[in-house]
Amino acid sequence: MRKSRLVPVAAAAALLVATTSPVQAQTEPEVTGVGTTTGALSLLGLDAGDLLTLDLLTDAGSANIDEAAGPRSAVAQISALVLESQLAGLSQELPLLKAESTGAADNKSQAVTPIDNPVLSGALAPLDLSALVDEGGAVSTLSAGLGQLQVLDGILGLDGAAIDLGNSALLGDSGATRGVDVDALTVLDLEALLAALGIPLTSLPLDALLGLIDGLGLLPQLQPLLAPLGITPANLSLESVLDAVDGVLDQADALLAQADTLTAQIGSLQAAAGTLTGGTTQVCNTVLQPVLGLLPGAGTVTQVCTDVPSALTTVTSQITTLQGTLASVRAALAPILEPLRALLSGPNDVLDLLSGQALLSLDGLDVNVVTKATDDVATSVADVTGTLGNLRVGELPVIGALDLTAPTAQLNGLLTTAQTQIGGILDGVLGGLVPGVDLSDLVQLQTMQETSSVEATEAGGVLSKASFTGLDVQVLPLLGDVTQLLTGLGGLDSVGDVLGGLGLPIPTSGAADVLALNTLIAPVTDGLPLLGGLAALGDGLGLQVATLSQQSTFTPFAASAPVAPGAPGAPAAPAGPTLPRTGSDDGLLLALAAAAVLAALGGRQLVRRSSADA
Repeated sequence: MRKSRLVPVAAAAALLVATTSPVQAQTEPEVTGVGTTTGALSLLGLDAGDLLTLDLLTDAGSANIDEAAGPRSAVAQISALVLESQLAGLSQELPLLKAESTGAADNKSQAVTPIDNPVLSGALAPLDLSALVDEGGAVSTLSAGLGQLQVLDGILGLDGAAIDLGNSALLGDSGATRGVDVDALTVLDLEALLAALGIPLTSLPLDALLGLIDGLGLLPQLQPLLAPLGITPANLSLESVLDAVDGVLDQADALLAQADTLTAQIGSLQAAAGTLTGGTTQVCNTVLQPVLGLLPGAGTVTQVCTDVPSALTTVTSQITTLQGTLASVRAALAPILEPLRALLSGPNDVLDLLSGQALLSLDGLDVNVVTKATDDVATSVADVTGTLGNLRVGELPVIGALDLTAPTAQLNGLLTTAQTQIGGILDGVLGGLVPGVDLSDLVQLQTMQETSSVEATEAGGVLSKASFTGLDVQVLPLLGDVTQLLTGLGGLDSVGDVLGGLGLPIPTSGAADVLALNTLIAPVTDGLPLLGGLAALGDGLGLQVATLSQQSTFTPFAASAPVAPGAPGAPAAPAGPTLPRTGSDDGLLLALAAAAVLAALGGRQLVRRSSADA
């Protein structure tokens, strides 16, 4: 996780609580008005209805010096983790961390906090909060982050994330900045998604697994394993792979059937030999009658059993002959099946390739929301800026890095493209296995939304507002499709069946947490897996990443003109209400601190956009 951008924020926070300089300014800053800033931020939310809810790094901060709106105050607070699943008996919540001031500086911090439970694992980065109010205004700051995080085995994964914010209500303006920087993000690990549907990878047919690999753009990664099947990069395609695998199985089928027959014959003769040992002629007649046809050159059972020891020798000799034939068949079968063994159970095989593969991945999301309200709409600001990193479905690129100042319709058009690709893969491969099952709308990517506005208020002030709703993924299964798919898959030959037929071990699922959650909720979902249980309840699985909103208001007073040092001043007309001063220069220091906070956080912006362009 990149931490460099937190340095200026920390420096600004330090300035907020620095000791006031004893050197007094020659002129006092003019009181120009009062204002309020409020805002909220959520880094990650997961909503699975009554089955599971999760909220990570949820902020609610404010700064206020408008006593008509409430007491003068500055607040920075964060709820780091709230996890609740009453049906599964899971609950974890970290205490709310809050810095609050109505006068003296307040600073709070929290060290690195590891997280490990059946739903998520990772670590919270250090949390730092500060708040300060004096005659110059009110300011609060917050910085926080996450280390590498996994939610439900990869239903969502983060390589790291940082959030930082500042709120201010000063004598000359009010404003705020909220920033979210998400490193590499993966959504809907395929194996975890299938496990939530109650479908281990090994329960899928081989052609379905290969279809998923092809649909996600992973087929070239199998090239080293496909070369022994005669497939080159020039003729690599799903059809050529399926044809090659079918060819191997066709060659192997006859030999496998022969091996099965020989194995059964040997077993029958061995059972007969065991009974013949020490047996009578009558026993010999009874035992050899069913297997007489397996003995070469044998006459009637009466002729064979005239001499019981001789009959035993004949049977034992035939066992040895058949075992030799079986060994030859297996020797011929081994080179034919070896490419298939490597494809299914070797290093980097089909299952390895799909395990841990996300349906959707994003190489970063950097968002900055800025509001500033002054005494004039023309000098006030409401901006949403930042970048969206490379977006991929599997390994197929959807977009390269994109500036968030691009038209919202363009951003959402690209998300629609990604949703169409995902729906086509899931429905074309999995839905195609069972007639009547439609998975084209299983995964839905909601539109990104950003708003910003600056407007005059009825009180003669300015209101500046901005918000951003980031990645919003909904998994909305239909109960009929889930149950029909599970029933239909049960009648198909699976990769697990193939592995068992080849005498190879069947790997365990990599989505152990999802499977464990399926087990926990089974008593209340009638045995349905996670997504089946949600479908039965009429719910779905929702994931939200990076939701930010804030607003700043400022209402000016009629202020008197400043008086130059040493010059006689004319009596001033009565001004509007003023804030009391103590004679120190803390107000100037606070204004500088707030400017440093907003400059530090605002410095993350890549492109600024005026409200007229929003």
